[in-house]
Formats: sequence, C-alpha cells, structure tokens
Amino acid sequence: MEKFEISSVPVIFAKFFASSDREEVLAAIPAEVKCVLFVDTPSTPELAETVKILADLGVDCHVRDHHRGEGRNPEAVELVEAVLGEKARIVKRIEAPGCASLVEAGEFSEEGTVIVADPDLDGLVSAMKAVGVVYNGLEEDADVFDVRPRQSAETLTPLGWTMVRALSTLPPFDPQRPEVARSAKMELFKSFVEAASGNAQARKGLEDRVALYEANVAEAKRLADQISLPCPQVAYVDTCGAQKYDLNTLTQAMEAKGVKVTVVRKGFGPIASLHGGVQVSLAVVKKHQQEVDLRSLVPAGSESSPEAGIISNTSFLLHVSEKVWEEVILPALCLRFGE
Repeated sequence: MEKFEISSVPVIFAKFFASSDREEVLAAIPAEVKCVLFVDTPSTPELAETVKILADLGVDCHVRDHHRGEGRNPEAVELVEAVLGEKARIVKRIEAPGCASLVEAGEFSEEGTVIVADPDLDGLVSAMKAVGVVYNGLEEDADVFDVRPRQSAETLTPLGWTMVRALSTLPPFDPQRPEVARSAKMELFKSFVEAASGNAQARKGLEDRVALYEANVAEAKRLADQISLPCPQVAYVDTCGAQKYDLNTLTQAMEAKGVKVTVVRKGFGPIASLHGGVQVSLAVVKKHQQEVDLRSLVPAGSESSPEAGIISNTSFLLHVSEKVWEEVILPALCLRFGE
C-alpha cells in the first residue's frame, strides 16, 4: 500500500487480496473522513468487508470498477453491492475498458474525501479525473493502459505513451525489499500527475527515461529470438538472467506466433523469492480471454498464495512456481490444446 495526495485529496494505492490489505487501508484512512471512493479495485471478500466497516461508521462509500465476472471470487461483487446498493457501480470490462469513464471530472474532490485506487495507470488516471486533474485524451489513455499489446504511439496521447515507456524502466519487484519498487513507482506516478498538470520539468523527467526504455526494447527483441512453443497455442520464453526488458515488446512478439497463451519464466516476483528464484507467469491473449480461463488449469481447492506457488486471482493471469508449472500447468495446457 502507498499513499500520496492529488490536488489535496489523499489517494491510497492498494489491492484487497488479504486481511492485512484491508487493515492497512483502514489504518491509512483519517478518522474524520466523510467520503471514500474505491476505483479500479476488483471485488474481493476483503474489499466487501472494508466498505462494510466504513459504511457502518457512517462514511459515504462508492465503488467504481470494471472487473465484474473476473477474479477468484466473482461472487464478491454481490457482497459489495449488498452493502452499497447503487453506490457500487461495478461493470464488465467491455462496458468500461478504463475506469476513468466511470467517474466525472472533479466528482470526488470535496474536502474530507479519500480515494482508494488500484496501483496501476488506469487506477491512477481514474483517481486523477475523480479529483479534477485531467488532460486531453485522459479517458482514451485509460482505455488502453490495461491492455499492453495495444500500447503504442498511435493508440496513446504523447503524454500517455511517454508514461508507459517510463514505467517500464522501474526496478523489478523484490519481495525482500518491496519498498524499493513501490517507492520508485509512486515517485513516477507523482511525476505523471505533475506533468499532466503542466509542469514542464516533470514532463522532461519522464522523457529522459525514454532512453532507458529504448535499451529495454532492444533486450526484449533479443529475447524474442528465443521464444519456443512447448505445446500448441502456447508461447514460452525464459528471461532469467536477462537484462531489463520491455514486457510490451516481448508480449507482442509472443502473440505474433498466433498463440492463445503466453508464458514468461522470470527470476523475480513474489513466488520467485520463495521457490528457488523462479516464477512462471502466464497470460491469455486479449482476443482469447472469453474462451480460455487459466483458473481451470489449477486443481480445485488449491491455495492461491506465494507460499503455495500459485497466484490465481483472475481468469486471464496465472503465476506459479517452476515445480507447479512443470508438474501441473504445462501438462494441463498440453491436454487443453491437444498435445
């Protein structure tokens, strides 16, 4: 969890996967708060409990989100709606590719308001719009930010495209020192807000990162030459030991193989730190997300946690240990796609 102010409104960036997430967020919300907006926060039992606690205290809570039908607990949407009624506007992603379209500019800018947002670019720009910090093309950028393969100079505003490239230069997440990556990300988020507000120095700082991005692209293109197909419809690449690379470029190269699932073996991530320094991350290609559910590859009743070597919170993303990949997921993929 991280926190900073946008236009004098406290914005908390957090996810709601564990009870500790709920407690951290509640502790970060001032006692005198009058209104809390949760934006781009997927519904989970922990989120439902958070809004219930706040609502019972008399806080005016609102949820604006586009993850209906996603996640390991899709029924949690009903738990949130049972607490908030019409104040919970939770739609499918097809209805709102970016959550910025679910709020009006300045709708949540009054004193006594706190915003809780997902710690990604869609969550950031949605929070910005909610407090009244906007720029030309913000909504259009939000619609693209969640879809890496679509991110390009043609689909994003100049500021949005600069930010995407700058974001790729951040240090990887290290569970042993999580504050390093989180702090760097929040500093970059702050720079983006300042640049969107017209700060020329902040804009230049973002642009200076582009040279680093170009080096990351070159490394991604090198890795693209090593892509293999371990079974039909699955592209695999081993990035362990590689220099920092641009994931968007590598993902596009993998999807160009005409597959439905991309798999990246990497040396970082919450699972890697607990399972031999390796994490295997799977993603369903966007156009196949309605037909392929990665949760079906995980044995029923499996625990979703770094300790268990499985993180499965949505239908289109799955992170596992190398052991789970080799013994469970790869055989299941081969069976699913006919080999």
